[in-house]
Parts: sequence; C-alpha cells; structure tokens
Amino acid sequence: MKRFVVAGASHGIGAAVAAHYAARGVEVIALSRTPAPVGRWIEVDLEDRLSLASAVHAIGPGPVDALLVTGGIWEEGAFTPAYSFEASPAAETTSVIAVNLTAPILLTQALIPHLRSAATGRVVFVGALSGLEQSASSEVANSASKYGLRGAAQALDLSLRAMGIGVTVINPGTVATDEVLDDVLAGRLPDQAPIPMQDLLAAFDFALSLSPSTVAREVNLGQMRAGDGPRRPAPRADRG
Repeated sequence: MKRFVVAGASHGIGAAVAAHYAARGVEVIALSRTPAPVGRWIEVDLEDRLSLASAVHAIGPGPVDALLVTGGIWEEGAFTPAYSFEASPAAETTSVIAVNLTAPILLTQALIPHLRSAATGRVVFVGALSGLEQSASSEVANSASKYGLRGAAQALDLSLRAMGIGVTVINPGTVATDEVLDDVLAGRLPDQAPIPMQDLLAAFDFALSLSPSTVAREVNLGQMRAGDGPRRPAPRADRG
C-alpha cells in the first residue's frame, strides 16, 4: 500500500486530495492544525518548527511515496478591495511566508529519508497563478510566498533528483470551493469560472503517475473564461 502525507488536509484542497487518494486505497497521513476528515490525523502548526518536527516524528518509519503540500494562507482582505499592504501588520507577513514557503521546504527536508526509500518518491506543492509574472496580484506576502515556492520547487528538484525524488509545483487559478463560490455569489469576488476541483485532482494524478525517470516540474491551471463557472458548493481551497 502506498503512503501519502497530505499537509493542510483539514479542509479545502487538502481535504479533497486526502479523500481522493484514500478512496484509491492509499494510506493517507493528514497534517493540519484542526482535525482532518480523512486519513490518520497528526496535529501540526506549520508556523512552529518544534510542532513540525514532532509531526514528522509521529509519521513513523517507512517509505512515504508522496508528500503533498496543499495548504496556504493569505492576508486579511486579500483578493478584495479591502486589502491594504500599508495596513498589513508585520506578524501577518511573516506568518503567510512561514506557512506558504518555509514550512513546505522544511517538511520536504525532514521527509527526505522516507521519500528516498519509496519506489517513486514525489513531492507536490500547490502554488498559485499569482506566483507567475503575468498573473501577479497586489497581496505582497502571499505573492512573495508563491513566487518563492516556485523557486524552491525548482531548486529542490535539482537537489533531490539524484535521490530519485521528483518535485512538482501546481499553480492553479481560483478553485471552485465553498468559500470562493460564496464570495462570488455575494459579490465579494468578480463573477468568474473557478477551476473545478476534479481538474486540480487530475493535475495531482498526472504528476504522481509518471515513471521514475520523468517529473512534471510545473503545472499551471488557468480559467478559460469568466461568468459561467460552477455554482455548487465544493471543498474549500486556497484561492491562489
């Protein structure tokens, strides 16, 4: 049985990813601050290095076939006219970067022995289109963390490929989630066609299905058009 570690598995993309692979017979280890609905839950505060180290210890020995880092946070009022960089406190900036960028790097480093002992060790980060030059947003800490995550993924791939560990970053646009759909319906976000969750899950499947000799280093998912997207609730996720 394969074993996947899913970080940020209590809701949103992480909960959907955990459920997707658990349904396929994968042993899912769910890392999150609040209880995860699927998998063996391990409580962790990604901002706290001691908590992170404790969570890695709790995973236990043995191979980890994939580390999937799905969670993300952003500034107060992000993606709305209410956002103000001037008013954003320093603690908010450091928190966003710690969760979105530092934690994925440290978690990958800590799990190298587990990933290296798997037949095909894979690491997949969820970034965002806001980490691409043509799609940058004004949210400073979130954008900086997403840009940084892409660079970290590229460097990690170079560092770990000799160990047989492949690293992928998936950069989605807005994903159809409860929170996003509610915001669209309430007019807090522009009318748009969010990316269906099944399309994001297909990107995960693609990255994880390749042979040991091949790695998808970056997968970008953008909306085709605005104004005709799904209007049904779906699992909550990072908006990108």
